[in-house]
Amino acid sequence: MIFIGVLALLAGGAFVAVACGFRGVDVWVWDWAPLVTKQRTPYGTPWRSLTSMRIQLGLVGVMFLGFGLHALAG
Repeated sequence: MIFIGVLALLAGGAFVAVACGFRGVDVWVWDWAPLVTKQRTPYGTPWRSLTSMRIQLGLVGVMFLGFGLHALAG
């Protein structure tokens, strides 16, 4: 369970880094999204805007961080 908790913390940290725009990683994800996804909006990415992508990934990151902490503490 410790391994899963650590993986969840790493994934959550990565999602939160994208949501906060750490060192421009949000723009990098925005640019690469059309190449790795099949679901696309008219903008070419699965999100309607950079802000909606950052909000969605931020919420997912917080959930992963919570799960990781719960897995390590319990």
